[in-house]
Amino acid sequence: MMTAPSNKISFIISQKGKKMLNINNFIFKLNKTTSTTKYYRCEDSRCTVTVRTDLEDNISNIKGDHCHPPEPEEIQIRVFKQVVKARAISESTSIPQIYDEEAARIGLSTLAIATLPSRGELGL
Repeated sequence: MMTAPSNKISFIISQKGKKMLNINNFIFKLNKTTSTTKYYRCEDSRCTVTVRTDLEDNISNIKGDHCHPPEPEEIQIRVFKQVVKARAISESTSIPQIYDEEAARIGLSTLAIATLPSRGELGL
């Protein structure tokens, strides 16, 4: 079992607009919410790691070991897509220009650049 203090935690938004938990480059989706607790599961359907938080997303428990490696490049790409999408919605700048500006600004790793969807594949 992992302990919360050493974990790098952030949130990303899914393509369906749902908040997903990012812990140490592993993505967790919300599985269930009760009156006091949120339960997250690893996004990889083969993986059994679960996370329990309070309603303010303070981690109280992480159970299990991942059966797959972390994917920091996947998270970089998701964040890139989020930023491009948000700018495309709020600005009148063309999507190709936003794409190029953000690709230059965000500082993606070499592997993330290699797997980055093209402007046309972005789905905007």
